[in-house]
Amino acid sequence: MFADNLKQLRKEKGMTQTQFASEFNIATGTIAMWETGKRIPDTETLKKIARFFNVSIDFLLDNEKSSSNNVEELPEELVILNRNAKNTTPENRKKLLEMAKIMFGEDWND
Repeated sequence: MFADNLKQLRKEKGMTQTQFASEFNIATGTIAMWETGKRIPDTETLKKIARFFNVSIDFLLDNEKSSSNNVEELPEELVILNRNAKNTTPENRKKLLEMAKIMFGEDWND
């Protein structure tokens, strides 16, 4: 769920809701609404948040469907990181993003 993922990512980065809101020039109350599941940001804001945390929009929204049905073609590390995305570290998320960019092109996440 978006609310839980956003809250977890924000906390992992050591940010308060106020700091996060300031980073995106958004009211703190809006962040609170997102993290309680009362609202979801628009598409452009979702893209910015995904880039900020180096995760995919699918991860943010908890849509963990793979864009490829042929998992055997993916490097083993990418498959493992994808499978465990919720439990991986921010450093490993960056590695996952780098691998995806190599495999699918620079703008794969846009």
